Parts: sequence; C-alpha cells; structure tokens
Amino acid sequence: EVKQKQQARSRSSSSNISMAPADLTADTEDHISVVPLGAGLGVGRSCLLLTVRGQTVMLDCGMHVGYSDHRRFPDFTPLLRGGGRLEGRIACVLVTHFHLDHCAALPYFTEQVGYDGPVLMTSPTRAVCPELLLDYQRVMSNKLGAKRMYTKEMIRACMRKVVTVGLGVPFRVAGLEITPYYAGHVLGAACFRIRWVGGGVERSVLYTGDYNMTA
Repeated sequence: EVKQKQQARSRSSSSNISMAPADLTADTEDHISVVPLGAGLGVGRSCLLLTVRGQTVMLDCGMHVGYSDHRRFPDFTPLLRGGGRLEGRIACVLVTHFHLDHCAALPYFTEQVGYDGPVLMTSPTRAVCPELLLDYQRVMSNKLGAKRMYTKEMIRACMRKVVTVGLGVPFRVAGLEITPYYAGHVLGAACFRIRWVGGGVERSVLYTGDYNMTA
C-alpha cells in the first residue's frame, strides 16, 4: 500500500500500488507488446500500451490540440472490446509531464471512457496539470465549441485519482517495479524504468516522453 495517502485521492487509485521494492520472481513469459493508441506516426496525443508478464501499463494519455473532433483523442477502441472494467486490463497510467499532448486526454479517459484505476505522475506535474487542463477546457468549449469535451468537474474528479511519485523512488504495480527518473524538459518531467523478470532473466524497459540531455 502507499504509505502516505493524500486526502483527496480515491482508495481505488492507490490500493494496488506499493512503494516497497518489487519481489521479482522468475517468470516464464518473455514477451513485450507495445501498442500505440496515439502518436504512433506523428506528434500529439501520445499514448502507448506496454504489456509485459500479462500486465498492461498505459504510458501517457495526451491529446492532439490541432483537432476539435474525435481525432484529438487516442483511439481507446482496443481497450473497450469485450466489455468489462478497464481496471482489469490496465494496471496503471504513467504520465511523463504536464504538456497537453501527454496528459490532456486523462479526464476523457477516466470520466467518460470509464477508467477508475491509478494515475501516476510527479508532484510538480500534479500541481501544474489541472491548471493547464482547465484552461484548455475553457478554450475548446467556449471558443471552438468542441464536441464531447470534458467539464471542469470531470477534470477535478480525474485529478483525485492521481497518485504522486518521487524521482528515483521505486514502487510496485501488479508485480512490476517502476522507477521514475529525471527527464529535464520541463519542471517535474520524468521517464519511467519498468523492471521485471522474464524467462529467468531480469529485464527492463525505459519510457520517456520529451527529454533534455543538458537541462
């Protein structure tokens, strides 16, 4: 369990997260799947599904700000096939930083598509993200008349699902050990190392959104 739970967070978001080091037991699976739901061939609406050891993690959940129709969202269709709760298909959502092309689809995904699991980001990202989302919502709804746009209440409800994580501090989700690292770029930006044992060998994937080698 998360040792320090913030008052505004829902229990469902943090119930399957541990800040203790993972118990990486040997596993016979040696397969990695990466499915882009957005930004696979371009910039905007960054959103990937990473599956290892039968567990799926969503990496970023951004929006393409150049569109005001359905094209601005990642394509969540693969997650909706067959019905069932999304929390049974996605262990968590990892958000690298607060830029809209990496986080602006979160309220749509949690409050309209229906994901009720944990969303993880650093504390600075958590602080800035809702302010940018509220401004974006106002511009899209009031000036551009975008359809299916989320509301201010949805943004606040989404942010209550967020669990903050510290740079260099590993935590465990569904048997995977995840460690955020400094990525530069903007305040609070992180890359995530996801570590597990597959085929009797320790393996890891490092995911980053934007990063800066000199900052």
